[in-house]
Amino acid sequence: MNQMAEQSLTPVQTQTLLKQAAEHVRARLFVAAEATLERVLVDQPENAVGLQLFGALRRAEGRALEAEQFYRRAITAEPKLPQAHYNLGTSLYTLRRYDEAVASFRQALRLKPNFVEASLNLALALQSLRQLDEAEKVLRGAMRLQPSWLPLKQALSGVLNDLDRPKEAEALLRPAIGAAARDPRQAAELIHNLGVSLKLQQRHPEALDALSRAQQLAPDLRLADYNRGNVLQHLGRMDEAVEAYRVAIARDPLDLTAHRDLNQLLYRLQRDDEFLRSYDELGMLYPEIGYIWLNKANFLLQLGDYAAARENFERAAPLLPDHVMPHDGLAVIHARTGDFGAAIREHETVLKMEPENGHAWVNFAETLLRGGDASKALSAAERAMGISPDNQHALAMWGLALRASGDAREEWLNDYENFVQVFELAPPDGYSDMSSFNRDLNAWLDRLHSDKREFLDQSLRGGTQTVEDLFGAGHDLVEGLRAQIDSAITAYIARMREDGEHPLLRRRHPVFRYAGSWSSRLHDCGFHTNHVHPKGWISSAYYIAVPETIEDQQEKQGWIKFGEPSFDVGITEPVRRAIKPVPGTLLLFPSYMWHGTVPFHAPASRTTIAFDAVPK
Repeated sequence: MNQMAEQSLTPVQTQTLLKQAAEHVRARLFVAAEATLERVLVDQPENAVGLQLFGALRRAEGRALEAEQFYRRAITAEPKLPQAHYNLGTSLYTLRRYDEAVASFRQALRLKPNFVEASLNLALALQSLRQLDEAEKVLRGAMRLQPSWLPLKQALSGVLNDLDRPKEAEALLRPAIGAAARDPRQAAELIHNLGVSLKLQQRHPEALDALSRAQQLAPDLRLADYNRGNVLQHLGRMDEAVEAYRVAIARDPLDLTAHRDLNQLLYRLQRDDEFLRSYDELGMLYPEIGYIWLNKANFLLQLGDYAAARENFERAAPLLPDHVMPHDGLAVIHARTGDFGAAIREHETVLKMEPENGHAWVNFAETLLRGGDASKALSAAERAMGISPDNQHALAMWGLALRASGDAREEWLNDYENFVQVFELAPPDGYSDMSSFNRDLNAWLDRLHSDKREFLDQSLRGGTQTVEDLFGAGHDLVEGLRAQIDSAITAYIARMREDGEHPLLRRRHPVFRYAGSWSSRLHDCGFHTNHVHPKGWISSAYYIAVPETIEDQQEKQGWIKFGEPSFDVGITEPVRRAIKPVPGTLLLFPSYMWHGTVPFHAPASRTTIAFDAVPK
């Protein structure tokens, strides 16, 4: 601001200039707006309204950091101005500083409890922080004040979708879409959310139609291309999905979710020359944003490229000084490459920053086990279990520490003979034998195994895994099988003895739900790495087709094995039980139990359906 006022402005002149500036900002006449505001602020440097308008100008210009400073100056000048706190919150939200945005919106509401716009944006910030129950509560409170305001219904439908209640979202959206007929933009936003609801219900053709209609009304609609990419993946139209993600990134280069899903898909399509390129291109534009390097590092860690992963974690760490993940990633890399001193230092940094981070304690326990300190690993695993008693990874590490220590509780925890159970399933309705049923099921699954390679972040190696949940998607063959599986799980639970201390048995409940369901197909030399299921309680493997090499009792090719961890802890004979896969049989076992498969060599594939069940 370099314009000098020749004389003080009168109140009337000030109001006139502020009104003109506001009109200029709305009309995007930025030069005129800045000149007008400078006349006010040179004369009255702490004019709160003028400072707010300058913040709005900078925000409209895409200069969010400068906007934040103007809003903060406005609050300093007039702390009880609710609009200033609201505007600051919107600027912080744009900068993805959601915790701070929540605080600003809450302050605006303290000063003006019926500030419905602040409630709306507070809910959106809470949604970004995954505080979904609180977001729903805020939105329903705001709807009591303005029950017909469509942006509230739009936001609530998004939260309901995130809460995995898409039918409720659909019921809310359909009448709202009719009410928005005269506002194409608002209608597009609502139809987009309907598309997401339909996708979550696995009604993918309808979802794609809704998203296309939304884009016809508003071609620049945020997230529409990203969600089209998701739906196209489920429809098996992978190349189109890649392009949809690319368009989403072109519209919003900092949409890191779109970057993640794009690169996951590129890996599965074996488009290795394109894999991770989007992070490099984004990093050239925004080298100061640590999440770019953090996300790339996580991919490289999963890929096993420890040198490149370490470089990116180290680049992210100083850019994210309050974030534990770069240090946690570095700790994992140091442990896997044998530098246990450096690994422990990084773990200590993480746990000093977030002492109640259960995931961090699990990783610390793994490092201690790798380094041969079973006693400290036991304590670290128990700390993780204290934070999250049903953390399946924590239970798995605890079991390993017990075993490495020679503690008899490991047998009590795992009890491989009783907790791993085999069920021979009866043929579903319409079939006289499981052989013909499995033949038809295997042929039907062909259309879902459309990838060229496995998911990078899953246990499968040398094969493919389906994208969507199989159960509840309306597939007749799968639903026929599910009815038989329901009966087997019910029997498995009924056999559980009473034990209020046991991590598996204390959760005993006759009613359960599925936390995920998928099909895996292993090809020649394929296998599952040793792993556990973090989202489950009871896990599984149903065998549809297996290669002839499984008959080899000596090498046990293609067999499922239990007890062996994913890393060496110096245990002799780590495999505690191995079971030959037989088509038509279902295995059930605790989700925390280490399991994997022995690689096999054969031209035929090994196809399964698996799921995780949890108490309802």
